[in-house]
Amino acid sequence: MKSSYYCLFFAFIFACKGTNEKTDQDLLGFEITTDTVIVDPGQEILFLTWKLGLSTLSEDKKYLYNFNNQDFAIEQINLNSLKLEKKYPFEKEGPNGVGEYLMDFSLIDNDQLFFRTFTGEGVFNWQGNKLESFNLANLGKEKGLLEETDRAYKILSYSPEGKKFVSLITNYQSKTNTLAIIDREKQTFVKHAIPAVDKASDFEVFLNDGKSAFGLGSYRFLINEGSNIILGTNVSNELYVVNQKSDSLQLLSYKSDLTPIQKTGSYPAETSDMDEFKSYWQKIQEDINFREPYWDEKKQVYYRISYHTKFDENAKIPEGGMFPSPNGVEAYLTILDKDLNLIKEGEFPQLNRVPEFHFAKDGKLWLFENIEDEMGFVRFNISW
Repeated sequence: MKSSYYCLFFAFIFACKGTNEKTDQDLLGFEITTDTVIVDPGQEILFLTWKLGLSTLSEDKKYLYNFNNQDFAIEQINLNSLKLEKKYPFEKEGPNGVGEYLMDFSLIDNDQLFFRTFTGEGVFNWQGNKLESFNLANLGKEKGLLEETDRAYKILSYSPEGKKFVSLITNYQSKTNTLAIIDREKQTFVKHAIPAVDKASDFEVFLNDGKSAFGLGSYRFLINEGSNIILGTNVSNELYVVNQKSDSLQLLSYKSDLTPIQKTGSYPAETSDMDEFKSYWQKIQEDINFREPYWDEKKQVYYRISYHTKFDENAKIPEGGMFPSPNGVEAYLTILDKDLNLIKEGEFPQLNRVPEFHFAKDGKLWLFENIEDEMGFVRFNISW
């Protein structure tokens, strides 16, 4: 078993002007130190195959809950002690079955979890008992507000009792996206147009060469961070914020001196040529990409990473793969206030790969790192 903690400190100091006036130059540059920590799994082997792609945090960020698809269980990681504390098993089938194909899960409160599968949704307790099962899409269809080709991309519960939900609905055929606010108790289903998210469809290409069919999708996110429900994509820096009192939406954006506001270029919706398909994919990845903003309770700011993916001209495609592996990124870090206004931005040379699962905790930005098949995190302490 590896030591649960070790440090690799580096300091990166960028020039900052010592004046009270905020010029464009004042917005640039950070002082960043890093350390790396490893979680002690005890006698267990933590599930890292999905790179924490199906994970969530407790509200106080003391715990990371990682879904282990091999054992069909949730791993409870104490982020303060950096130890695996417990595993909660669940059933796939039967009266307490979650369903075989879990798409995402979230915490409703300290005692309940919300699971979403291809066939429906359910509320469970930590003992694995199913408390409720339902299908939120059926409510929308009954009211004539959803098409058969509409699909729930993401669903979040945002009321303590688990009665109110917000859902990102995507229709890949019509290339439209909507945000639905659902109240199960009142049986209401309200849809909002989200044209800033519709832009994601402009960078989605489908391959159909008669032998195989494959699509390149853009990334969309729906998160609850800093008491804000935030919706966005990797295509632009635009963000929607849900007003939880009025169930309305506010569209926000910011002007950056370092990155474009959004991706550019024109791409066909479909191609039959594999080489063209690969070329489109690489160009889209080399363009700007945006990640979610994550709230730092200690410093009272959001951190948001953006980056260009870099490829070597002679990069080879990995065995069994379709695309060349990137050889790095050109990354940037944006600091936003509680209202998602730009405070500061700068280059982020400490990040040299496409960012995977990350979050903010204890005044630091935590980035997942697989360290010799152990769950590790590189932590960035950012000052400005």
